[in-house]
Parts: sequence; C-alpha cells; structure tokens
Amino acid sequence: MSSTEAPQEEGRPTSLAAAAEVPSQHPDPANNENSTPYLQQRLQQLKTQSHELSTELTKRLATSRSGQSLLHIGPSLSTLPPDLSSLIDALTPLLGEVQNYESLNRSELERLVGEGQRVQTAIRKREFAIECAEIYSDLVGAEEVLRKDVERRDGGTAHARLDSGDGLFSEEDEGDLIRLHSSVQFFITLLILFALESPQRKKELDHATSLERAAYTTLHLLQELQSSSAEVSAVTSTPLKPTQDEGNNSNVLPSLNDATGASSGINGVIMEKSRFLMKLAPRIRRLESDTAKCLVATLESLLVQVRSAGESNVSVSAETQGNLLLMIGHCLRGLALLGKGSHAESAFARVAIMPIIRSRLSMGKLDEGGSRGECAGLFFLLDDIANTVKKMFGPVLRSGEGMFATHGGGMEVDLVTCGVWVPVATALIADPGIKMAIFSPGIANVLQANYSALDTFLSELANSLLSQSASTDREEEKVDREDMELGNFSHLYYRPEIDSEAIERAQRRLYAHSTTADYYKKWNLPIYYQLRFGEFCQRLDKALNRVQRDGWHADVFTGSDSDAKKIKESLGLELPVFFELYDTLLSMWKSTVYLRPLTHRFLRGAVQLVGRMLAFVRSGLNGEIEFGGTEEKKSEAEGSAETAIDIPAYLWNERVDDIAVVAWELTILDTCMTHDYLQAITSTVCPSDEESRKATHNSTSEIEEIRDIASSVLMESSTDMYPLVTHSWNKLIVENLTSQCSKPLSAVKGVAATYRMTNRPPPSQPSPFVASILRPLKDFDKTYASRTPPQVGDEWKQKVIEEVSSKYSVAVEELIATVKRTEEALKNRKTRRMMVGGMSDNEKVKLQLFLDQREFKSSVEDVGIKPESIAGIVKLGELTAEAASLFEQTQKK
Repeated sequence: MSSTEAPQEEGRPTSLAAAAEVPSQHPDPANNENSTPYLQQRLQQLKTQSHELSTELTKRLATSRSGQSLLHIGPSLSTLPPDLSSLIDALTPLLGEVQNYESLNRSELERLVGEGQRVQTAIRKREFAIECAEIYSDLVGAEEVLRKDVERRDGGTAHARLDSGDGLFSEEDEGDLIRLHSSVQFFITLLILFALESPQRKKELDHATSLERAAYTTLHLLQELQSSSAEVSAVTSTPLKPTQDEGNNSNVLPSLNDATGASSGINGVIMEKSRFLMKLAPRIRRLESDTAKCLVATLESLLVQVRSAGESNVSVSAETQGNLLLMIGHCLRGLALLGKGSHAESAFARVAIMPIIRSRLSMGKLDEGGSRGECAGLFFLLDDIANTVKKMFGPVLRSGEGMFATHGGGMEVDLVTCGVWVPVATALIADPGIKMAIFSPGIANVLQANYSALDTFLSELANSLLSQSASTDREEEKVDREDMELGNFSHLYYRPEIDSEAIERAQRRLYAHSTTADYYKKWNLPIYYQLRFGEFCQRLDKALNRVQRDGWHADVFTGSDSDAKKIKESLGLELPVFFELYDTLLSMWKSTVYLRPLTHRFLRGAVQLVGRMLAFVRSGLNGEIEFGGTEEKKSEAEGSAETAIDIPAYLWNERVDDIAVVAWELTILDTCMTHDYLQAITSTVCPSDEESRKATHNSTSEIEEIRDIASSVLMESSTDMYPLVTHSWNKLIVENLTSQCSKPLSAVKGVAATYRMTNRPPPSQPSPFVASILRPLKDFDKTYASRTPPQVGDEWKQKVIEEVSSKYSVAVEELIATVKRTEEALKNRKTRRMMVGGMSDNEKVKLQLFLDQREFKSSVEDVGIKPESIAGIVKLGELTAEAASLFEQTQKK
C-alpha cells in the first residue's frame, strides 16, 4: 500500500500485507511479543503513524502546483477502499483480461517482426544477388578485355587457352612477351608512328584505357573477395549469446531494430555470397595475374616504340608523342593499382634502359681518351647514358614522377630509381672486368676519379632526367597555340609540373635505395685513404729529412711558385718546410683527392701530420735531433768531380735564430689551423653555394654540426703548439741570450786593475764592455720584434735581464768586497799617496762601477723594461750608492 492511502479506522480488520507481516500467535504465554495486548498496542501505533504520514502528504500536495491537480480525485485520502482484499478481488478479472490482451498483442507483434525480418533477409539477399551479378559481369568483362588483348598479339588463340582454364598466359607466352622487343618491334614501330591520323591510333588508345579499367575491375574484385572473407571470419568467430530465462525477457518486446533476431538469416546470405565468391576466387586470382602480364606486355611494346623512334631518328609529332605518353600512363597506373609497380619498373629497366647501357658500356669506351685501366672515359660515358635516357624517355620519366610522386617520399612506381639507376649500377657491378677497373683499380688517382665521376652522376641524376629544357618548353607553347587554332584541346590535358622540390625528393629516393647502399660498399675507400695518407707522410718525411740535413732554411717545397707565393702572402710563413706542411694539409681537401665518405679520416690525417711536425720540433728543442753532419760526396759523371758542401753537426736548439723562426712558424700555424685551414675544410665539406650543397645531402643543422666538429678537432690539435712556443721563448731563447749577454761580465774584474797603482785620472765615462752586455738582446729584439708571439709578450726579455743583472750584481759585489779588503790592507802604510785628482784608487774603482751601473740601467730602459722591476738592478744601485758623492764631485769640477 502506498503512503497516499489514509490510515484504517480503529476496529477494522488489517490489510493482507499487514496481516502477512504480523507473526502468527502462539499459545506460549511466556512469549510476550506474541501476546494479544502487545499486538493490539503495536497495531494502534501503526495506525497513528499512517494517519500522520497521510496528513503530511496531503499538505505537501496542497502546497505544490503539480500536487493540486491530484486533489480532484477525492476530497480526502480516506475515501479509498478501506479493505485491500476487496479491491484485489474487484481488480482480478480486469487484470486477467488485460493480461490476455497483452499476450495476444505480443504474439501478433512477434509474428509481424518475424515477417519483417524475413523481408529484410529477402531484400539483403536480393542486394547480394545483384552485387554478385555485377561482380560476375565485371569479371567476364575484364576477361573479355584480356582476351582481346591477347588476340591482338597472338592471332586469335586466346579462346582456346581460356577454355583450357590455365589462364591467358602460359610459361611459353611469358617468354614470348619478354622477347617481344627483339622480334618485330621495328615493323610495329613504323606502322604505328606513320599512321598518325588513322583510326588505329584511337583504337590503341582505347585499348590501353580498357586495360587500365580492367585493372580497376580486378582491384575491385580482389577487394570484394577480401571483404567477403573478412565477413565470414567475423560471423564464424562471433560466439552465440546465451538464451536468457523468460522472467528476464518477459518485459522485452521484439523489434525490427534488433539485429540478433535476423542474424541467422543475414549470416546465411553472407555465407551464400562468400561461397559464390570462393568459386570465383581462382578466376579472380588468374585475372589479377593475367591483367598484370597484359599491362606489362603492352608497356614493353610502347617502350619499344619510343626507343625505336629515338634510335632511328624518326620524327614524331606532338600528338603521337602525347598519345604514347597517355597509353604508357594507363599501363603504369594499372600496374600500380594491382600493386605491381615493381613489374613496371623491371619492364622499363629491361626494355628501355638496358639496351642503351649495353650499346655504350664497354672496356673500350671506358678507357677512351686514356691508357688502359685509367677509366678516362667513365665520366663521358655516364654523361652520354644520362643524356640519351633523357632524350628518349625524359617525357615518360617526368610523367611517371608527376603521377606517383608524393610529398611523403614513397612511390608506387619509381622509374628514376628502379628503372634507371638500378640497371646502371647493376651493369657496372655485374661485369667482373668493368667492376675491377672501376672499383678496384689499385691506383689512388684512378679510384678517386672513378668515384668522383660516379658520385657526380648519381648526385645529378634526378635533375638530369627530370629537368625540362627551355627549348622543350618553347616547342610545347608553340604546339599549344597551333592546337588551339585547329580546335584541338589536348593542351588542356594534365601535364605534370616537376619543380625543384620534386627533383630533390627523387634524389633522396635515389640515395635511400638499397642498391645505392650496396654500390657504396663496393668501393674500397679505406685502402684509398691509406694510399693517399702514405703519399702525404712520404712528402712530409722527405722534407723533414732534408731539413735535418741542410737546416731549417733548406728549399724543400715541392709545390709551384704561385702556391708558395700565395701561402707566404696570405699566411706569413717563412720556412719552406712549413710551406710543404701546409700545402700537404691543403692537398687533402682538393677535388682531385678528397672523397666525402672519408672526411673523418682526412681530418684525422691532418691532425696526425701536424702532430708529426710537432714531434720533430719537440725533439729538436729537447736536443734529441742533430742537424747537419753531412759527409763529402763525390760524383764521377763525365769525368768531373763535384764535392757537396759539408755541414758540421749541430743542435739547432742552441741557435737562437732557429728557435725564434720555428717558434714564429708554429705561432702562425696555430692561428692558421683554427682559421684559414678550418675555412678551407668547411668550404669543401660544407659548401655555401646552393648547387654544391645539394651534392652534400646534408641539412643546414647537419652542416653546422660538421663545422663545429671540425673546429673542435683542429683547436684540440693546435693546443700542443702553445707549450712549444712558450718553452722556446721563455726557456731556450732566454737561456741562450742570457749566456751571450753574460760573456762581457768577465770584464768587471778588470775594473780594479785599470785604476790600481796606474795614476790614472778619475773615470768620467762608463766602461766599454757595459754597452756590449745587452747588445745580443737588443739585436735579437730588433730582428724579431715583429715576429714575437703575442702570447709571449715581454716576459722573455724580463727573464733575460733578471738573469744578467743578477750575475752582474754578483760580480760587482765580489769586486767591491775585494776593493774593501785592499783598502783595509793599505790603511796602515805610511807611504800612502793620494793619486792625481785627490781620489784613491779604490774610490776611482767605485766611481767607475757607479758609471757602469748607470749605463747598464739606461740600456735596460732602451730594451723597454723598467729597471726598478729588476731585483739585480736595484741591488747594483745599492752596491754603487757610495760612489754617488764622488760622481757629484767630478761633475762640480
């Protein structure tokens, strides 16, 4: 009972539901919950609660808009039948009738739904029947097209072959098709080319179109066969749903939208269609094979016509050429539809390209213009092949590129790569003699020339074949104008636009093909590098041996005078051996030597050559290499005797001039390696002009990365030069000049003898030897001031003066000590005399030392060093300070 019903009045019997909830009374007096007083109390509580809830419900209905419309049913909920049992008795007949009516309607609905599903199955069956009829009609039509195609070439024997059930082509027929171009090609070519205005040309075009339609039909039949197989697999793999009990499905009405009801009938129709297609499957597969063979045969025939016209120099009108391109396009598209693009590529390579290659590729033409084995004619041979292919089949290649090229890079039919490049590469590799002559000549110059010729051919192949000349454009414009005047609208046909981006995509496909990778593996490039690097090392070693024999200024440069002048003017190098080194480094990147795949090896070789030179210099600086020491050699040629000049053995690290010159050369080489030489490498490896950059096949980011790698490698190799330069100046040159400047210091001891007991006047001029102390330093500084490394600065002069002034101060200190001892010994002599001028001999000596100190200090200033920063000069000033007063006395007089 709902909550809207009014509570029952007291004393009335309870409802059936309430009675069912009340437990039955038991005569057990001990159970109080089942006693009559307790049950009456509980009944009263329920009545009260029901009355309260009914009142609350009435209030809420009265206060809501939707509830007010329900109050018209009765003035109060208390008007409902007081006894539910009587209500159930009254409604039972009505409910029975309703249930019977619903059962009849449900049965009728199920019958109607069943009829509807049968109608749907019949409609679907009719549609499938129509589809099957169309499929069969298409199959028969395609077979008829292929039968006519075979009849055109075989004289009407196709019917017998079709009746035999073995397909349109037998194994013998396939051989006949492959050898088609070698039988009656010339006759067919002339017949077709000169029948320009005959209806035969239109029939040829219609026939090629019908072959493409047959390919479309075959593709459709294959797709239908695959789709049917997929549907059957889905039907057989889908498990049946378990049947639910009637209690769960009693409220679910059958519907036409419910696919499960008609699934059995539809599945049966699908199976019938599948069985029908399965019966046709052998014919469909045979149709696929035969269609491909017919398309290939027709394509070969058309290519033979194009090639024969080019070889026989037969003039072909623009209309005929256009029709040939249309028919070739039909064949190519038909093969692409069937997924047989490789068949089209093979046919093009076999019929169009291989005859051109065979007629031009031979050992005689390979060596034309040079000695046998030099392959001097390889470049011209490859260029001739490319020009011939473009002349004969350029429009075909451009048409194929325009039809099948995509921005993604993939192609269904790639005539440029698989039709031209693959047969050329295969022909070069297949012949053992040609392969040996090109890829393994055993001579570095020949291998480099061969690699450069083939690399140039490959890098320019796409542009050579697909680019359109200006003359061709002008001819097409002229033909278009003539056609428009004659009412011919063929100029409105689609013509592929081959722009620079399309050519670049074709070139990328060339490099991405597996044949290209195999082709590059045939080159024995590591051996080539070893040969070249051996030449570089031999050239440098010969120069170093000559330098070790004749000295650093030996004329060892083997390059031209113009190269030497250029190196000297641009870099400032002076020694011929460094000319030789730098010219050897540059020769690595010449076009006649450098190969791009060996970039890392050549870069490493350059570092090794520089390291070889640095090791030679380092050994000389350490006194490990002895220069000179040549013996007299006599030659008896024509009865005369010539004697070579004998150079005594010496260590060049003891010659300050050699040290300075070599250090300056290393300084220039250090700067050159990270600037000029780096620029020479990057201009070769990473060219800036667009045409050269296309041949590098690197993006802008990759080129920048290559430049950075080369820069870091060269900078790392040049770091070993700085220690040698600083060691040369701050140690060897300092020691050598210090030794030379210290030699005059032996005259310091003679100052005392000059004035002791000689009665000479007091000195007014410094000693003559003082001016010669720093003369070697001044002369060296004057000679090499412009060739002093910037990183060295004046530190070396500071060190020389410090060493010399230190020795000078020690000599003066010893002399003054001797003078003082002599003076003490003469103090007690009564015969002590005053010399001329009123000075003692000791005072004259001190005055002379003072004048010498001033002159030496002035010489230091002339060199550019501040005297007050030299500890030895400060000490000299302190030692000779006593004679300052004597100098003033002489000045006053």
